[in-house]
Amino acid sequence: MAAGRTILDWAQSAMQPDPHGEPALGGAYEISTLYLDTPGFDVYHRARELKGTKLRLRRYGTGALAYLERKQRRGDRVRKRRSSVPEPETARLGTAPAGEWAGAWFHEEIAARGFRPVCALTYLRTAFFGSADHGTFRLTLDRDIRAARAYGWGIPRSAGGILIAEDVVVCELKFRSAMPQPLKQLVARAGLSPSALSKYRRACLAIGLIEAGKDTHA
Repeated sequence: MAAGRTILDWAQSAMQPDPHGEPALGGAYEISTLYLDTPGFDVYHRARELKGTKLRLRRYGTGALAYLERKQRRGDRVRKRRSSVPEPETARLGTAPAGEWAGAWFHEEIAARGFRPVCALTYLRTAFFGSADHGTFRLTLDRDIRAARAYGWGIPRSAGGILIAEDVVVCELKFRSAMPQPLKQLVARAGLSPSALSKYRRACLAIGLIEAGKDTHA
């Protein structure tokens, strides 16, 4: 937590706060995410044929929109595609949507491999942005990460459930190409080093969707 305090102090002095932060939450905002997986938990097991792809539904704060996201990670690079729909329309993902719909592409992704909701996460995010030698960049700090099993296509207002990362602050540095100089300074000051942490995988273990020690395909 000491490193988290160092990072937060630096960001507050060197970057701009995310305008979506809520004063009542100390400048943070809540993120609620519904993670999808196949019946064989191919996402959890990092099945090669998925090529690092995750599918999820996300809501920010108490907003009325749900964001349908495909996230694909290759090494340290991340690509995303997403569309927004009114949150009640997420129920359409459990049927066969008719006609033109912003979430049609996402439904096709689900149908291709039988994805269904398995896990709901909520956490508080404090975010900052800036610009420097290599363009714009962001810094996010996630805390109070909680998980519960998912039932249905709605994004829970609060996951409640189990605190899966006690006394842990997850820091992500996001930039387009080479790391900007200000972030290099932060890494040196706080003594940061890369560490792999998947909120989804940790949640699956914490809520008993996956038995500990059985985290790879046989």
